[in-house]
Amino acid sequence: MELSVLMIGYQPSWHHAAEFVMVEKGWIQEITGLKIEEKEFPTGPPEMEAFIAGELDIAYVGAAPPIPALAKGMKAKIVASANTEGSALVVRPDFEYTGPSSLKGAKIGSYPPGSIQDTVLMYWLKMQGLKPGVDVEIIAMGPRPQLESLRARAIDGIFTPDPMPYIAVIEGYGKIAVDSSDMWPHHPCCVLLISEDLIENHRELAKKILALHIITQKYIEKPENKPEVVEIVAKRLGLSMEVAEKFPGATKFETDPNNPEWLNGIDMMCRVHHDLGYTKTAEGELVLLKSTDIVNAKLYDEALKLVPELKKKLGLSG
Repeated sequence: MELSVLMIGYQPSWHHAAEFVMVEKGWIQEITGLKIEEKEFPTGPPEMEAFIAGELDIAYVGAAPPIPALAKGMKAKIVASANTEGSALVVRPDFEYTGPSSLKGAKIGSYPPGSIQDTVLMYWLKMQGLKPGVDVEIIAMGPRPQLESLRARAIDGIFTPDPMPYIAVIEGYGKIAVDSSDMWPHHPCCVLLISEDLIENHRELAKKILALHIITQKYIEKPENKPEVVEIVAKRLGLSMEVAEKFPGATKFETDPNNPEWLNGIDMMCRVHHDLGYTKTAEGELVLLKSTDIVNAKLYDEALKLVPELKKKLGLSG
C-alpha cells in the first residue's frame, strides 16, 4: 500500500531540533514526496499511546517511553539517537540545594512514569539513597505545567529537558541545581523511532527518512548554521530570543545507534524500567528487554550510504 501522508510525532523541546529543521526547510517533503502531518505531544508516554494506536509513522521521542510500549507489543524500532543528556533539576531561587539529601521532603515535578526524565530521576534518587514517593514527592506533569507550578511556587523543583531550565532561569523563578549529565553521565535521551511497517514494507522510504535525520543532525551541529537553527527553534517552540540563544544548552546531539556506550545506556534504561515494574507484556508478565530487542542498527548502516546522494539533491556541501 502506497503512502501519501507521513505522520510525525514530536515534543516541545529542542532535543527534537532535527525534526523542526527538516520540516521548516522543506527537506523531508522534498526527499519523501509525501504530505507531512505533525503532532505535538507534551511528553513521551502519550506519544507512544498514539504510536500504538497507529496515529504515527515516525516519532522523535525519548529512548525510555518506547521500552514499556515495545514490551506490550508496539511494532516499531529505535533506528538512531537524536541526543544524549540535556535535562536538569531546576529549583526555586530560595530553595537551598546543597546536594541530593537537601531534596528530602521536597515536591518535584517530573515527566510521567516511563519518560526519560522519570527514568533518570528515579535512577539518580535511588543511587543517592533517597526513596521516590517517600523521601521525595514526585508529581507527574508535562513541560508547561512544570513551569507554571514552579512560577506559582506550588512545587520546590522540576526535572525537565532543554529549553525549560533556561526559561525558568531567565524569567527569574528557577535556578539550575544539577544537570542530568552529573546524575547519569552520557545517558541516552531522545531517539528516532520508526514503525515496523515502514521498515519492512517501505524500506527505501525508511532509509531516506533516516538518512535525512543524519544529514540534519550534522547541519545543526555546524557553527555557521547556528543563527538559522536558533531562529527555527525559537519559532517552533515560541521562545524569546534570549532563551533560544542558549541553544544547544546541555543537549548533546548524537546519531549513531552503533555506539557501544549509548547501547549500554539503553540496556541500563531497560533494567531500570524492569526494576520499576514498567515493562509488562499485554498479558501482564514482567519482562527484561535489551537494546537488541528495541534498536535496529542495520537500517542506519543502509541509510548512511544514501547520505551523499540526498545531500547533493538538497544542495548541501561538506
